[in-house]
This record gives sequence, C-alpha cells and structure tokens, in this order.
Amino acid sequence: MKPTKEEIQELARKTLNDHGLLSIPVNPVVLANRLGIKVLRAIFNEPRFSGMTARRVGGETHILVNDNDSLWRKRFTVAHEIAHSILHLQDAPEQIVDSDLDFFRSTETWSDNWTDERRREYEANAFAAELLMPRSLVQEIWSKLPKAQRTISTMARLFQVSEDAMGIRLDELGLS
Repeated sequence: MKPTKEEIQELARKTLNDHGLLSIPVNPVVLANRLGIKVLRAIFNEPRFSGMTARRVGGETHILVNDNDSLWRKRFTVAHEIAHSILHLQDAPEQIVDSDLDFFRSTETWSDNWTDERRREYEANAFAAELLMPRSLVQEIWSKLPKAQRTISTMARLFQVSEDAMGIRLDELGLS
C-alpha cells in the first residue's frame, strides 16, 4: 500500500526529530551524512538534471547534486533525494535521476492516474517540503512575525528555500 502524504510528512518530522534537527534552516547535507549518505556536487552532461540518488555495490548511497543550480535549489534537491533514498531506493533500480521536468513542484493532489515515477516525485517533494519547512516551525515563525514581515520573501529567506517553494508551502498550510 502506498503511503499517504500525511504519512510521508510524519516520516520527515520523525527523521528531523531522530537526528536532532529541530531549528531552521535545516541543513539537508548534515542529515544526509547522519543517514550515511554521501552528497557530492556534479556537473551533468544533461543540464536539466538537478540531482541523482545512486546505491553502489556494497550498499553505499550517494546523492549527486547539480553544482550549477542555485543554493536554494541545491538544498531542495538534496532533501528531495534523501526522500528517494528513504522512500523509494529499495524498490527502484540502482539509481533515481531527477530532472527539472520530474520535480512536479505544484499544489496538485494525488491522482490514481499517475505513473509510478510521477507518484515517487510527488512523495519526494512532500517529504522535502516538510523536511526543509516543517509545518510546526512555519506556523510558529509566521505567527511570531509582525504582520508587515509576514511575506513569502521573508519566510523563504529564513528557511533558505526558494520563494516558489515557500509560496506553495504557505498555501498548503493556509497561511498565504
């Protein structure tokens, strides 16, 4: 049975708690290292590739992240790839490659008509969003900010994510 979005978000929260990452900005590279995953910068021949998760012989897992991407994009990519390693790598071939076209960063909800690949991308995004922008911290910080500072831009800067990612998150949480 496929996990629900809520179950995936709960797993992200548990992962943060288990590793003592309870403040912002969450550092996804630190988490990857604590999980035994090596994060490496890469220049891909295909410029639309953002990241890749690969399991090597002997069980070692690596995340490759496009070095040409912005810092915010790299952070989301690492979090997204951590999700793949936790949620999908055991059922996938030896690697999962993500391109710009694969990210499906939208507020679109689950559909039974999706391919397995699209479902995996949706799940990885839900995990990554909760990891980098934990619901409780987003709500707490939003409520403590003076009204004039309650903006997507301010929140994105505090959480070190893109304004697009924060805008989607605030929408999901009914805060925009």
